[in-house]
Amino acid sequence: MNLVDKNDKVSEFNFYVENVYEGRQFKENIGTVQKGGFNRKVLANFENPIIDEFSGYLAIVCPKEKNKSKISIRINELYVSELTRAMSETGYATLVVDIIEPKEGIEYIVGTYAASAESSGMDVTNKHDERLKKGLQECLTNYMKTSDNDKTSIVFDVDQNIKSKTLDAVPSKGVYLTYVDVLNNNPLDDSNFEMTNKNERFYLLNKTTKSKELNYYGFSDGNVFYVNVSKYANAKYYAKTEIIGSKYYVENVVYNTNNVVAMGAMFGLIGVVIASATSSSSVPMLIDCYSGQPSFLSNNEMKAMLVPYPVLFRDFKNSKKSSADIKTILKKYYQETIAH
Repeated sequence: MNLVDKNDKVSEFNFYVENVYEGRQFKENIGTVQKGGFNRKVLANFENPIIDEFSGYLAIVCPKEKNKSKISIRINELYVSELTRAMSETGYATLVVDIIEPKEGIEYIVGTYAASAESSGMDVTNKHDERLKKGLQECLTNYMKTSDNDKTSIVFDVDQNIKSKTLDAVPSKGVYLTYVDVLNNNPLDDSNFEMTNKNERFYLLNKTTKSKELNYYGFSDGNVFYVNVSKYANAKYYAKTEIIGSKYYVENVVYNTNNVVAMGAMFGLIGVVIASATSSSSVPMLIDCYSGQPSFLSNNEMKAMLVPYPVLFRDFKNSKKSSADIKTILKKYYQETIAH
């Protein structure tokens, strides 16, 4: 897949993009497409490195000119997927980016923007580049519309080296833009934010703009970490977690089946995910704090995990298999595996 196309045209943006940074947690592929008569899911990727793809495209639509201001972008999320129905297919593309502005020699993240695009047809695989570009154009347009008063002012650190790949305790109180910030214990001050709870769906309200901040990686109140589950769920929100075995345990997510299948396929979990996603609209899940890999804790997944541990397997088999039972077994499982 290529972003650059002969039909690309200059957009009427009053800025050009100097640098593109990679901020995705999972970088091995960009999602799934369907191939062949049986719509077999295969992994999708760009022909060139993602930074080169976006830099090449942005050089065309936002060319550098003297009278334009300079920005950079960081790509935090990017994935594509497809869903087949009786007579057509629907293609999806999702993008989350930070916009970075320089000021007096320091670069600041002035906003995080997200966009999703979808379109239907008999064969949507060849249109993923168009959907991604539509999403990027939407992000850039929304940035243009943001007033200076509504922009954030977060110092951007180009160094994204991770100090630790494990997480043993609840992250410090504050807001986290990316998974790297969590692992490096680098939160933003949360005094300008307010948490709200609607039926165990948690939201982060920006007191200045009076809007929900739906695109950050997560936030902590000092006792609990809340992770963004938008890529799995049927709505955008943050879910309460518990740290178990350096993973985020999420007790209840009402899944978007297409998103779950796509996310699972990116990690090679196609069969397990489809079984989990179709057997129940809501099962507990684990998210690896470093790789981002999800585990959907259906009964079959739990049994497969516990086979090498007969006592735990028996305890799970004899339990009511409630969320509380699953959590108790998981804690014992990770104590057992860490010990060995």
